[in-house]
Amino acid sequence: MTETAPASAPSSANPGLLARIFGILVSPKETYAAVAARPRWLGVMAITLVIGAACQYIIFSSPGMQDAMVDQATRNPNVTDQQVEGIERFISILPYVISGAVLILGPLFSAIIAGILLLIFSTLMGGTATFKQVFAVSAHSGVVSTLSGLVTAALILVGAKPTGATPPGTNLGIFVPMLEETSFITNFLSSVDLILVWWILSLSIGLGVLYKRSTGGIATSLICLYVVFALIVGFARSGS
Repeated sequence: MTETAPASAPSSANPGLLARIFGILVSPKETYAAVAARPRWLGVMAITLVIGAACQYIIFSSPGMQDAMVDQATRNPNVTDQQVEGIERFISILPYVISGAVLILGPLFSAIIAGILLLIFSTLMGGTATFKQVFAVSAHSGVVSTLSGLVTAALILVGAKPTGATPPGTNLGIFVPMLEETSFITNFLSSVDLILVWWILSLSIGLGVLYKRSTGGIATSLICLYVVFALIVGFARSGS
């Protein structure tokens, strides 16, 4: 019995790819601790990017979503028939453009987020984490944000309708169906996705583990930034 304990310890401290993916969802603190100790990111990023690209293709190739985007883009009475045809052609290739952008720009976007977080927590606040550690934590938090695309793609496949030009999903816009689609409140609430809030909380847990700081303080700051972003998006969409 005394000989079996050391053999099991490395597996719990060094979870495999699938264990890390599920661990982010069910036991994030322990999983992020393992990621911080051994920062691997390629496998989890490859999986989340492929799933994310496939979901975006399903979402933006659906007739309901394309019709909603065309309607949103052609509400100006001064739009000519030729412009409408151009908009329709562009929207028809949009699924390929967005899917490709997810695959190509996803790693760059993650690197930018990791760089900003490293600047804040390591450079400005005196943390000791490396870029590779922060990048690995950011990549693993993408497991949660990928769920948003999966849910939206599933809703599209079962016939759910978009809210204006916003795809159906776990956003707060579903709670105000009585309001106009173009109102500021509708557009603001539609910009707040509950799964993305979960992603922020998950990322905050990872950063808290990595930098040995309070998760609550990190999450509060990031959620405030997200709300400000949603307010800006809501104002821009309601004014268009």
